[in-house]
Amino acid sequence: MGNTTRMIIIGGGVGGYPAAIRAARMGADVTLIEKDRLGGTCLNRGCIPTKALLRSADVIHTMKISDTFGIRCKGYEIDFEAVMTRKDAVVSRLTQGVKSLLAARKIKVVTGTASFIDAKTIQISETGEKIEGDAVLIATGSRPGKIPVNGVDGPGVMDSNRLLEMKALPKSVVVIGGGVIGIEFAQFLNAMGTTVTVIEMMPHLAPGLDGEIARILEKLVAASGVNVIVNASVKNIAGKKTGHTVTYSSGNSTEAVDAEKVLLAVGRTPDFSLLNVDAVGIRHEKGAIAVNAFMETNIRGIYAAGDVVGGMMLAHLASAEGECAVRNALGSEEAMSYKAVPSCIYTSPEVACVGMTEERARESHEIRIGRFPFRGNGKALILDETEGLVKIVSDRKDGEVLGVHILGPHATDMIGEAVLGMNMEMTAEELARSIHPHPTLSEAVMESAMTVTSGAVHLP
Repeated sequence: MGNTTRMIIIGGGVGGYPAAIRAARMGADVTLIEKDRLGGTCLNRGCIPTKALLRSADVIHTMKISDTFGIRCKGYEIDFEAVMTRKDAVVSRLTQGVKSLLAARKIKVVTGTASFIDAKTIQISETGEKIEGDAVLIATGSRPGKIPVNGVDGPGVMDSNRLLEMKALPKSVVVIGGGVIGIEFAQFLNAMGTTVTVIEMMPHLAPGLDGEIARILEKLVAASGVNVIVNASVKNIAGKKTGHTVTYSSGNSTEAVDAEKVLLAVGRTPDFSLLNVDAVGIRHEKGAIAVNAFMETNIRGIYAAGDVVGGMMLAHLASAEGECAVRNALGSEEAMSYKAVPSCIYTSPEVACVGMTEERARESHEIRIGRFPFRGNGKALILDETEGLVKIVSDRKDGEVLGVHILGPHATDMIGEAVLGMNMEMTAEELARSIHPHPTLSEAVMESAMTVTSGAVHLP
């Protein structure tokens, strides 16, 4: 089927372009439609630019503690324009790479806004061009979310897109939302010398994380200099000549905090508003396109993947869903697996997790918990990054690992081991007996598993 199928993919982000490459490799005739820039949110306004900025923050931190390593650094100067220029250069290199990969596979790229005429015909709004296909994948991603608060549309209130386009550092910022986006930007701005306040309506930062990990992370973020306010609901944003006043309620009291700028970081919303999906009859629920286990919508031959289907809005998950969708469109029949989807937060220290939290696991399992602190790890001591721990949640009866949660140095690099293991239904015993190289941070994963089974070597 792949040799004759005309595949239309709407959206050139991480949900769309890997799917286009996969479809082309399978022999399909692929057309990719993107209304903005190849790479989508992740490469242009999300994962990549934010991590480039956080790397600059890491360099500042290293310079501040250089005396620890016997290197005396007599101060530093932040060139914010250069920081942003480097960020843009990293983005440009990657997006150009995507363009080259698509060209190498002879994928037709159309720039414009796609809209359904019928289930097999797409029209480009700007030109009127009509493109016909045998199968369609919707991968149009998401947009920054909003909250119904007076003043949210004020000129000094930024979403993540606008913050990434800043030309000058603000002296102070209130970040509304203490999720992944909010705390990553908060730590970057704090490192740059901006006074930062984070307001989160939930009981702790990073809602959705394992509770123990979230509480430790919150303490570390606060210790880094960020003013953290939780259990607080924003009521009003008032613009002034010198900045903004954000009013919020906390318990029975009403408080206010002033700042030059406000960052709205309250999550993201699926974005398919321009597709004319209702004309085709594509079902959508709670603001997201509905799909079955094979990533197909209720209309045969039309699939959707990534942020547009809601759920966990993660770049790597969008890519996996997109590739699953095109394989099914081209003749396979495989359900999308969500068994082991990792989540990462690029704070300092980093957070990475996969599988069930302790709270979730207790709802359906008898469990055992293993913990190993990085202060007992040789490589962490060498790096002078000993904050945090590895936490393993396992089933008490059969020993299967149900969740792995890492707070510490290079956590986002280490979580891959847990993802692979959980996909293979590993037990804590199998993980504990797997020989890990020394000295490495990954030994903390092994020793955490040991605490579940026979006891860790490097804990009293």
